[in-house]
Amino acid sequence: MSRILVTGSADGLGRATAEALLAAGHDVVVHARSAERAKVLDDLAERGADVVVGDFAERDAVRRIADELDASRPLDAVVHNAGV
Repeated sequence: MSRILVTGSADGLGRATAEALLAAGHDVVVHARSAERAKVLDDLAERGADVVVGDFAERDAVRRIADELDASRPLDAVVHNAGV
């Protein structure tokens, strides 16, 4: 199965997409812009999702997330749902 990053996955369409991809057996990386918003991703993490946290409006956060993702298995796709 594919490894897929879903940005903006704390709620709404991003959350629904992440849930559907997990249910289909994909390896999913979920994203929230803050540690506070990431708390709602705990149930997805318990189901196997990896979690990255950072505000895409902050350059340093974007670089940190990119470094985190670079240090792990490659992504096959990105669903860019986060708004800036």
